[in-house]
Amino acid sequence: MKISHVEVAKAVIAHEGVDCFLAKEGTASKQPGTLVSCTGGVFWGKPGETWPRSADGRPLFPWLQIVCSEMKNLYGPFYGKALVCFYFDEKCYDAEAVSQHDGNEFVVRTYGVDEKLKPLKRPAGLERHKFHRVTWKKQQDHPAISKYHGLFDDAVYSAICADKRFKFENRSGIKIGGWPTPIQTGQEYPGTWDLQIDMTKNYMYGDSGIGYVSGSGNNWYARFECC
Repeated sequence: MKISHVEVAKAVIAHEGVDCFLAKEGTASKQPGTLVSCTGGVFWGKPGETWPRSADGRPLFPWLQIVCSEMKNLYGPFYGKALVCFYFDEKCYDAEAVSQHDGNEFVVRTYGVDEKLKPLKRPAGLERHKFHRVTWKKQQDHPAISKYHGLFDDAVYSAICADKRFKFENRSGIKIGGWPTPIQTGQEYPGTWDLQIDMTKNYMYGDSGIGYVSGSGNNWYARFECC
């Protein structure tokens, strides 16, 4: 039996809210000398560490750097970490990628809280990937309305889709946790992925693509979808 009352339908959606950390990407600017979350620019690593490259030697672009101390009570693969850096190969259009420390199209490097870190030397050829400061805000996140197409009757579903004041939204963009933003596949549940990286001001996978990323220890896996 489908839900036939708008207020009941809204209550169902509200009940499914979970917390996420939503990123806000700033404008291109000069990179500070302190360690901050960012897209583009110069990522940090251990002294003596070199910038990651693809298997055929191309420098990977700096996709997303997450400074874990900027958020409280991070969980999953971010728990107990100081820094997690994601690099990617612009020439890679595979739908899936498994991370390596170097020599791969997808590289993720994680650092513990006791490790000494400094800016890496960035190779030439990445100039267009300018520094954009990323700040995080804890937000309530909800499923996309499409999840409820078969649960609500047509009139209720249409009314909620048309309600501009409806506040229980599925938040798009870069986010840790929450409900993954669906593109081609159906709505996936919280915990399916640890992070989504929507298009940034420096990079977009395919046509309005999103990378869904999960990690276990130092092993990371990404799946990509686009319109």
